[in-house]
Amino acid sequence: MIKVRNLHKYYGDIHLFKGLSLEVAKGEVVVLIGPSGSGKSTFLRCINGLEIFQDGEIIVDNIELHSINRLNPSKEEKETIRKVRMKVGMVFQQFNLFSHMTVLENIIEAPVHVLKMKKDLAIDRATELLKRINLLKKRDSYPDELSGGEQQRVAIARALAMRPEVMLFDEPTSSLDPEMVGEVLAVIKDLVNEGMTTIISTHEMSFAREVADKICVFDNGEIIEIGEPEEIFTNPKIERTKAFLRRIIK
Repeated sequence: MIKVRNLHKYYGDIHLFKGLSLEVAKGEVVVLIGPSGSGKSTFLRCINGLEIFQDGEIIVDNIELHSINRLNPSKEEKETIRKVRMKVGMVFQQFNLFSHMTVLENIIEAPVHVLKMKKDLAIDRATELLKRINLLKKRDSYPDELSGGEQQRVAIARALAMRPEVMLFDEPTSSLDPEMVGEVLAVIKDLVNEGMTTIISTHEMSFAREVADKICVFDNGEIIEIGEPEEIFTNPKIERTKAFLRRIIK
């Protein structure tokens, strides 16, 4: 479903990714772990076309994404990014809901204006999703009337309303109070159990161990180790992986 080949990413003189490669099969759950600033979020944003990269390629379900001219992208480049984003939903650390729209309006906005879905159908779809995340009673509320956990669940529903084939989660619980983390992780677990191709960046190690098919350990823009959860958490081979896990698992 996703192939990343020889990815290079620079920030000025800083060479973050020096030939990063990864493959994600359809229905696979890949969890990215590693220190803050190690490149996990940037990697996800490259896959979704939100960050440019200077060399290499990202292929999403046979759509090829290459380095683009951010200042003046061509019509073809814009169309490629549009096609990728139709396939790939993304949920961020910050919820990014439209504050002037109700929960329902937030969820139907993209299906109506991007997919050109009839409003009645979009509302039906949004209602199903709100039932699924146990927030139907909040459909007419505004984001500032919701808890952080509720806002993040709405953000997930908004991404799912576009019927993506892949979901990317960038630290989806890092902005939440501890008591709200579980309700968001439960929604993600349901998606995973239904076979959604998923890449998740997280510091929730017990969750990573439970849901991942494979774990990718990031450090300084490199994937330093890849393996099944049991292998990574009980018998890591790389000293930098061991040092990171010692710091984060108390």
